Order: sequence, then structure tokens, then C-alpha cells
Amino acid sequence: MDAKSLKLSKVFASGGDVHYVLPHFQREYAWEKENWQTLLNDVMGLYEAYTPEKEPEHFMGALVVIQDGMRNGVIPAFKLVDGQQRLTTFSLMLSAFGKNIESSHPAINKRISRLLTNPDESDLLFFKLIPTTKYGDRDAYLALLKGEEFPKGIDSKIPDAYRFFDKEIGNRIKAKTIDPELFFIVLANSLQVVFIDLDQGERPYEIFESLNAKGKPLSQADLVRNYIAMKLPEKRQAAIFNKYWSKIETILQEKRNVGKSSIGELTAFLRHYLTMRNGVLCNRAHVYERFRDRIENETSSTDDFENEIAELKNYAEHYNRLLRPENEPDQEIRARLLRLDILEVSTAYPFLLAVYESYSQKHLSGKEFVEVLEILENYIVRRYLTNDPTNYLNKMFPTLWREINPNKLAESLKKVIITKNYPADTRVRREVLTEQVYDKRIQTSNKIILVLDTVNRFLSVKSGGYTVLDNPPTIEHILPQTPSAEWKAHLGANWEEIYTENLHTFGNLTLVTQEWNSKLSNSSFENKKKLLASHALILNKEYFKQSIAKWDDKAIQDRANFLVDTILEYWSELGTPPVVQKSTGSKPKSLTIMGQLFDVTSWRDVAFYTAQVISELIDDFDTRIAAQMQSYFDRQEYKSACRQLPNGWWIYLNLSAVSVKSMCRNMISLAEISEEDWQLEEE
Repeated sequence: MDAKSLKLSKVFASGGDVHYVLPHFQREYAWEKENWQTLLNDVMGLYEAYTPEKEPEHFMGALVVIQDGMRNGVIPAFKLVDGQQRLTTFSLMLSAFGKNIESSHPAINKRISRLLTNPDESDLLFFKLIPTTKYGDRDAYLALLKGEEFPKGIDSKIPDAYRFFDKEIGNRIKAKTIDPELFFIVLANSLQVVFIDLDQGERPYEIFESLNAKGKPLSQADLVRNYIAMKLPEKRQAAIFNKYWSKIETILQEKRNVGKSSIGELTAFLRHYLTMRNGVLCNRAHVYERFRDRIENETSSTDDFENEIAELKNYAEHYNRLLRPENEPDQEIRARLLRLDILEVSTAYPFLLAVYESYSQKHLSGKEFVEVLEILENYIVRRYLTNDPTNYLNKMFPTLWREINPNKLAESLKKVIITKNYPADTRVRREVLTEQVYDKRIQTSNKIILVLDTVNRFLSVKSGGYTVLDNPPTIEHILPQTPSAEWKAHLGANWEEIYTENLHTFGNLTLVTQEWNSKLSNSSFENKKKLLASHALILNKEYFKQSIAKWDDKAIQDRANFLVDTILEYWSELGTPPVVQKSTGSKPKSLTIMGQLFDVTSWRDVAFYTAQVISELIDDFDTRIAAQMQSYFDRQEYKSACRQLPNGWWIYLNLSAVSVKSMCRNMISLAEISEEDWQLEEE
């Protein structure tokens, strides 16, 4: 390895010939305005500090290259391992500067052109820097240096970067706040890099891992891509990139996040793939390290490595269908995947990747695949209805494939999954009566709609057909979220307690269109009952035809029992779960929130301290928590058994243990706090 400090003019051979090629696996040009502005600020700082006696210096970081022979026998070529973002951005800045002084300072513009091109060469060798083809980067860059217009229909950030420098530098030249001759000297001589030249036999990824250059941080997927580029011989890169990796990046794009997470699709896929292989959920920050370790330990030749990339492509296609079920050609499988997608089962993806591979290899029939998906839906829905913590699934699903018999997949899956904290019928029935399931998040609404729509269709199963809504469904609260004086009188003296305990439970929710939702709104129960009894959905019509004098806690629980009867018939018990001896949980023992231990002696303490931590943690408590949970929070103490939070909001605390736990889980979910960071111990 040879490392030395070079001025950027020297990197571009000081007007001589040189050729930098980006490996096929390098990421696209990813710098954005904040990065461009930082570089420009650095340059302007150097310009203002410049004196002929002592030129200021500014290090931009490292360029890591591998010698790649000679082109045409005379031009040294380098594979650019690290530094493409800085080198590309500097080239765009030079090009924008050159355009703005093209007529006023032609000699300087000629020198700029000589830094960017090899004028005696043709084709790609004419350009000193060759970006990758991703998102149209290469087409945009070459068009710019040829003096042509940028191609249309590309997704490259290169045109935006160039326009930024063109405007910023152009304005300064017009305002005469910079002298072009001095500005060129600063660009050529004051910006420097550490130029690390590696031999072909060295392990460049080890150097790459140790670098922390200024710029846009690399994602875990970027690190994996660069590792692949450095691991493969140059002569195999193009073929493997075109055959496998480019197809992976086309269907799984890092700029799109998976679900509610902040993880890009490609990183999320690699994480779930490694979890499937290793049986342990891979930390999102360590995806690259685990991938590198797998390759170093499991492959011994380039052929082995290529086979691994080919495997990745196959599994990426499975993953794409998990993220976007509409890409699955089989109608029944697609329908089941769409339902699982609503239930947000990304924790099951490592297991589902293995199932999909078995199906693609024809070890599993389409009918068996559908049965497996139905079993998973049954498990997830029942856990959703009982509000079981999702963090358990992060440990359960990675090892599930190893615990079943692939030759009797559905049969063995049923036997295993009922041992995985599977909610029995008695527990589902109990929790549906009291669990507060509704909040205003679209993901929550979609789950409720899925359950209620399934109930409606199943109620019609023997009738030869079923009615559906003529517009998208909305969730209607029969007891309204903002009860009028008439509703309070209807409920009687205990209206507050009835309202708080039952408002967001399944028994009080139904499906209508937005038009009907507005029509029902805050009207009296008598009017709502009359309208719902005439509604097209059997879910509403058949139930509200019966005599119901009052919509109180008993009526709401009666309807919850009606719903749960159908729920337990459709998502019927897969088997009898083993009996687990658990504490009765009659009293809270301790509460730990994000590492802080609270002394709690009652369920009121649990609710209050949870709300207090969240109120101190997030700035938008009003809209993010209080507005979503109106039955628990108010600006004034209008209910008994209230306690005031430090932020001025009052919290209602006359709640049962079940309601407190449900309320707290809703709060931490809305605050986007991990369930692992909210630990409650009960006596």
C-alpha cells in the first residue's frame, strides 16, 4: 500500500492523462445539497484565507484506488474503491466554474477542461472519471462534459449538483466577489486528499472499513456492495453485476424504506436473509459485518462467492413479493400475502423467505403455501387481538424454520406455533372485550378493517354471496369519540367510565363508507341504530335489527361477544396451547422505561409515569399522543381521578389493570418507543 498527500490537480494528473473507473458495484452518486454546500463553504473559506506567501490547505478525506494497468499503453488506469462522491462532486464544481468563465477567461477554462478529459483519446477513455450507470449517472456526466443537454427520464442527482454549482459560482462571478484566476488556484492547489494506492493482492475492504471521510454516510447495503466489488476479480465484475446484482438493486431500492422502519429495502432484505441463514435477528447496524463474516467463513473461491450472489438474487425476488404481493402471479398466494402485508409481519420475513424458496424449488405446492400463510395469519391476528408484544416475534421467527419438518410443513408448523405464546380461545375472547384497539394511525385502521371485513364476509359464507361497500371503508365509533350532551344523558351518571373503558374496543367499532360516517357522526343511538339496521353490510344490518334499548357498556360487550364468536370460528384455534404457569399480575412490581426505573405501587402510577416520560421525550405531545387518545387526556381536570403531567395535560387514571396496559402500549407505539424499552414487572 502506498499512501500520500496529493493536491486535487495532481489527482487529475496536473493536466496529463489518467483514467478512473468506478467498479460496477459502486453506489450511485448520492451527495445532496447539504454536501454540495459544505464543499462550497470549504472552498470559499480557503479562498478568503489565501495569500501568495502561504497557500491554505484543506483535506477532503481519502481516495482509495487499485492500479488497473495501462490504457493504450500510456494512460495509467485506476479502479476507484473509495472517494467517488468527492471526486465526482469536485469534477462537477470544476465544470460549472469553467462554463461561467468560458468567454471571459478562455485560458483558465482550457486548463479546467484538461483536468477533466484526456483530449487525445476517444470513447470512454476521453474522460478521466467514469461514473457508474446507476440511475443515469454516467449518461448525465458524459453529456455534461460533451456540452450536451442532460438526458431526460433519468433519476441521477448529477444534474441537480451541477445546477447548484453553476448558480452559486455564477452569482459570485457576476457580483465580482471572486477572482476567477485566484479561485482556480484554490481549487487546483488548496484542496487535497490522502491518495491510497493498493496493490491487486491486498484486501482493500479492510482499508475501506477504517475510513471516515466527510460526506454522505454509506448505508449497510452500500458497504456490502463495495465489499463485493473489492472481493471480485475485475474480469468477473461486469458479468456478475449485470446477471445478478443490478437486478437485485432494481427490484429492492435503498431509497425506499420497508414499512414504518427507517431501513432501506436492500439493507432490510440483507438483514432478513442473514437472519434466515444464521437463525439470529441481525442488528440493523451490523448487516455489513455479518455479511462479510459469512462470505469469509463460508466461501473459499470466486465460484463459491458467485453462487452466493446468485442465491441473493433468488431470495431478493422472493422478498420483493413479500413487500409487494401484487408481483406474485398465483392469485391465492397473492391474496394471502396482501392480508399479511396489512398485518405488518416483517418479523416473519426470514421464515417466509425459506418458505418461498421451498415453493420456488417445487418442494411445496401452491395449496400448501397458502395453508402456511393461513396459519401465520391465524397466529398474527390472534396475537394482535390480545395485544401481545411484538418483540417476542423477533426471537421466535428466525429459528422457526429449523423447528419444523419441511416435508410436512403445514402440519408441523401448526404443532410448533401453538407452543410460541399462541393465544387460546379463552384469552382472545377475554381481551377482545376490553382491549382498546383503535388509534388514528392508518396501519392500525387497516388491521381493524381487515378483521371487521373478514367477519362480515364470513357471516355471509352460507348465503351464496356477500355485500361490500361501494367506497373505501372507514371505521365508525357507535358511541362517538366526542359524545354530545344527549349521549351523556343516554349513558347516565357513569358515562365517563363507560366512555373511557369502551370507546376504542372492537364492540364499539364498525365499518361504513365516509359518506355514512359523516351521516352517522355524533347523532343519537336511536338514529344510528335505525341507519345501521338498514345498512347493506350484514355485519351491521343483522345485528342492529334486534332490540337494543341502550348503547352502554353491557351492549358494547354483547356486540364484542357477537364479533368474537365469528372471529374464533374463522381464525379457529390451531390446537390447544400448552399451559404456562404465570403470575396473576394483580399488582405492578416495577416499571422501567428506556433504562429508568420507577417506583410504582399502583396501576395509576404505571399509566402516569409512562405518560410523563413520553411527554418529556417528544415535542409534539399534543398532536401525536393527546389528540390520538382523547378519552385519556384533556387540558383541564374535567374528570375525577385525574393527575396533571408536567406539560400541563391532565391524564385520566380511574382504569383497570387491563386498560392501563393497553393504554400504555398505545402510548409507546404512538411515541415510536420500542416495546423492549418499556418493561413492566408484575407480582
